[in-house]
Amino acid sequence: MNHFIFWMLGFGTLWAGLKLFDDEVLLIVTLIVGSVLVLAGLISAPVGLQIGIEVALIIAVFHICMECIERGDRS
Repeated sequence: MNHFIFWMLGFGTLWAGLKLFDDEVLLIVTLIVGSVLVLAGLISAPVGLQIGIEVALIIAVFHICMECIERGDRS
């Protein structure tokens, strides 16, 4: 049951990072903290749940990276 607590904190951190911070440094820090919390949940989760959560985490990381690229000034 501990894995649900870690997942709520981890995905909540990822969501809060996207909604609250405009600075790329803070966004990357929240990405790292959220990822660590989600991974802690993966360690304690049953194997059947691990696959779906890993896919969701990869999608979240990809989305955050694309937002950082879009915010960058390429001129």
